Amino acid sequence: MKTIIEAHRGARIEAPENTLAAFQLALDLQVDSIELDVHPAADGTLVVIHDATVDRTTNGTGAVASLTWHELRRLDAGASFGAAFAGQRIPTLDETLTCVAPTSTSLKIEIKRSPPGLPVAANVARLLFHYGRMARDMVSSFDAEALDAVRRLAPEVALALIGAAPDVLARARELHIPWIHCSLPSLTPELVAQAVASRIHVGVWTVNDPEEARHWMRLGVERIITDDPRALLAAGLASAS
Repeated sequence: MKTIIEAHRGARIEAPENTLAAFQLALDLQVDSIELDVHPAADGTLVVIHDATVDRTTNGTGAVASLTWHELRRLDAGASFGAAFAGQRIPTLDETLTCVAPTSTSLKIEIKRSPPGLPVAANVARLLFHYGRMARDMVSSFDAEALDAVRRLAPEVALALIGAAPDVLARARELHIPWIHCSLPSLTPELVAQAVASRIHVGVWTVNDPEEARHWMRLGVERIITDDPRALLAAGLASAS
């Protein structure tokens, strides 16, 4: 079993999170997987940003869902991280897939909670189909309804329920979701063993220390989600079993 090293919002230690610059750095490192977050803009365009507002990561203000793609596109998502990244924009999921598609790196697309009635899951599935990545990429969410919508539209896409252990394990068992991604403070060796016994795969976020990563890998965690993929890969974790 090869443990997946996953770049959390890209290589966000070295570049502004959820930007093409952060994703390209992760690709240059040849990570196994890149995690990102999607919200719908006011016009329905799926944009890659973690928060429900643009305030923390850009020079703008306001809710993502209240701004059109053209309004979001004018915002600077890199300058606050460092002058070298000034001019980085909030990317669309389409743009990100275009960047990643030619590589062997997979994506984990986290669907954030969105205003009701928007076809976010359907649009994610449509883009994965368009890029031929239905069997390669993963969709995750805290929202079990979003995962169920993806499963109905694209049953071949791998799904992960995000949350705190042990609640997330109980919910995944109930809903037959094959992956759980647990917050590091909530995870225990006993929970990992219970998940493995239930044939549910475990990921953990966020782990930046190589020794801590090794600890969880030895216990059976199959996906290490990290802000600092360079450090983990430099420690030789890419080929760990």
